[in-house]
Amino acid sequence: MPVSHAVNSETFKVSTPSDTEIRLTRLFDAPREVIFDVMTKPEHVQRWWGQMGEGYSTVAEGDVRVGGKWHYIARHPKGEAEFYGEYREIKPPERFVFTEIYAPFPPAKPEDASVCTVVLTEEKGKTRMTLTAKYDSLATRDMVLQSGMEKGAALSYDRLEEVARELQR
Repeated sequence: MPVSHAVNSETFKVSTPSDTEIRLTRLFDAPREVIFDVMTKPEHVQRWWGQMGEGYSTVAEGDVRVGGKWHYIARHPKGEAEFYGEYREIKPPERFVFTEIYAPFPPAKPEDASVCTVVLTEEKGKTRMTLTAKYDSLATRDMVLQSGMEKGAALSYDRLEEVARELQR
């Protein structure tokens, strides 16, 4: 679903490999070390995550280590969206796993938090990101899909591509 003319925008794909999972894939024109840093370091995250146009800004905090917490707030013209979680696995630059909680709807039990696994693979000097989010139920997965997540992720990943390119200069 290309949403802009950003480099590699057309490579963004969303699929549902199971009743409780959403998979996002995209190719980035940067080495995976750069993509790993842009996806995990708060000073870079705030430049792309939730950045969908004029009037949007992001506050990002994070302690990128196993057991470390992260917290992002995307501010937009109609309010804000707050997410937080904890890193469960960090293997730079190829993989990281974290929980993700949408602050207005925390899970009833901590073990019901969604779990996101990001795998970064090299492809001829570029990086393929595969993010698989696992939810507690089909209903939660479908609610996320219906939230506009696909468009927001596509736009954010276009901005991630721009940040990665700037860092390589």
